[in-house]
Amino acid sequence: MRLKQQMIWTVHLAIVFATSLVATAAERRSNPFVSHMFTADPSAHVWEDGRLYVYPSSDTSPPTSYSSMDGYHVFSTDDLISWVDHGEILHSRDVEWGTPQGGNMWAPDCAYKNGRYYFYFPHRNKAMEWEIGVATSEQPASGFEVQGRVRGGSGFCDPCVFIDDDGQAYLYAVIDAKCYAAKLKDNMMELDGEMVHQVGVDEHREGPFVFKRDGIYYMIYPDHHPKFNRMQYSMSDSPLGPWEPKGVFVDHTDVITMHGSVVEYQGQWYLFYHNGALSGGLAHNRSICFDPVRFNEDGSLQRVRQSIGVALPTFHADINFNRMLGALDVGAYTSADLEQHGIRENAIASLELAPGYVVEAFEADHFQGQSWRFEHSVIDLGTLAGDKRFSSIKVSRTTDDNLVKNGSFEEGVEASIRYWAAVKRRTPTHGLHRILEDPADQYYALGYEGEQAAMAIQQTVAVKPQQSYTFSAKLKIDPGATGQVFVSAGEKTFTLDAGTQAGEWVSFTDSLSAGKKKSLSIRCGTSAKFKGRCYWDGIELSEYEPHPESTDAAQTITSL
Repeated sequence: MRLKQQMIWTVHLAIVFATSLVATAAERRSNPFVSHMFTADPSAHVWEDGRLYVYPSSDTSPPTSYSSMDGYHVFSTDDLISWVDHGEILHSRDVEWGTPQGGNMWAPDCAYKNGRYYFYFPHRNKAMEWEIGVATSEQPASGFEVQGRVRGGSGFCDPCVFIDDDGQAYLYAVIDAKCYAAKLKDNMMELDGEMVHQVGVDEHREGPFVFKRDGIYYMIYPDHHPKFNRMQYSMSDSPLGPWEPKGVFVDHTDVITMHGSVVEYQGQWYLFYHNGALSGGLAHNRSICFDPVRFNEDGSLQRVRQSIGVALPTFHADINFNRMLGALDVGAYTSADLEQHGIRENAIASLELAPGYVVEAFEADHFQGQSWRFEHSVIDLGTLAGDKRFSSIKVSRTTDDNLVKNGSFEEGVEASIRYWAAVKRRTPTHGLHRILEDPADQYYALGYEGEQAAMAIQQTVAVKPQQSYTFSAKLKIDPGATGQVFVSAGEKTFTLDAGTQAGEWVSFTDSLSAGKKKSLSIRCGTSAKFKGRCYWDGIELSEYEPHPESTDAAQTITSL
């Protein structure tokens, strides 16, 4: 449970990354490199201004389905450390010929020819058939206007446009999980011939991307590997094949889909792809990443090592982990110490924590004045500390035996709660939101406003068969509500009736045995006709070894 201390604000927010391989802070931004929204299907390109641009799709929050994807943003960098969100360049409402229900804006691509940028996007028309739309601009990250659809491209999805050294453009796209390709005419909006099935990419599932290196053409594509797709590739001497399959070069992530691109920047090749790091592996809330690509002497690709997060607490001069200042190991750092590590006094705007670390920041030098305790990464310190900035810092290690991930609901991006998902896809969760239970203490809780409909979210935790556990949680229902709110672990359920200590947090604690089970479902929900506002917090499940002389304690309910 959390312990409040006088004059210390314990702050949890946004993002923490479970990591096996971490990025080097001095060389690049950590993964995922977009942390304030959910993005997927990144298409990376380097244009004439020398910047690296990434054109991804956008997942909606809270997660619903792939059909709700909408609104394309563009991101760019000139050092791989700080990334700029150029904002939304296109939305389904901008597409006159598109489906009236919106959404259905899947994996895009962008190409540059004759002084103009061509943005290709798959979208369903009014008959719900896939088309490849085209928007153009004289700028790489703004001013795009829809020009129409690729003539001859009806029915295809996931476009990739590759321009060869001789200026000839090629369109690659997908139908029925198969890859087809054709030349594009000089107008970049019309096929020059029929789309031809590409031979030698038989494992292809979706999202082809083609690039060229040393005279060799490469096509990368997700495969059909269950339960999570991997990235395979094929090589050819021609942009239209036939292709020679080479197998897997990127293992799966924590979400079912895999989609990406490869680009050379400043002498190094990089793979861009997505995972579920910010959402806890939710299929419809993905995040884009990048890692180095290396080649063997024969041109074949080496396996890409995926990196997540940072190795040490890392401090940044801008929000969203941009303009990196430096990283700190365990220790106490005065203002002079921070300066030696490249961290300027009162200059920290965002903090990226490594797993197992805690940062305590002080507004005055030599650990004086008001202090804040951070146990999770914060993408914008201004939302929590206001105009306050930090002059001295302490870094320490910590452990957490709670098996429930994000059980205090401190981590979330947009309207999504990390690690928690609706029990069923159609379960209404639009009334869920993270709230500050006490703004003065900066603790979050999960709130829900119901309109006489059942709601339930869950996560699954691994347990040891026959092991005993302590299960605890806090529940609250506002005055005037009707119905019940509950939290459960397997068959153990805590229930709070509306009107029972209304407006007060009620704490539940009990013990349970895993029996023969290796996993338990942790659920938060309401009764079928719940109406009003309710809250959950402090959900914990930890191993418990009862004393031989004691028996399982009965459920206890106490008011906080």
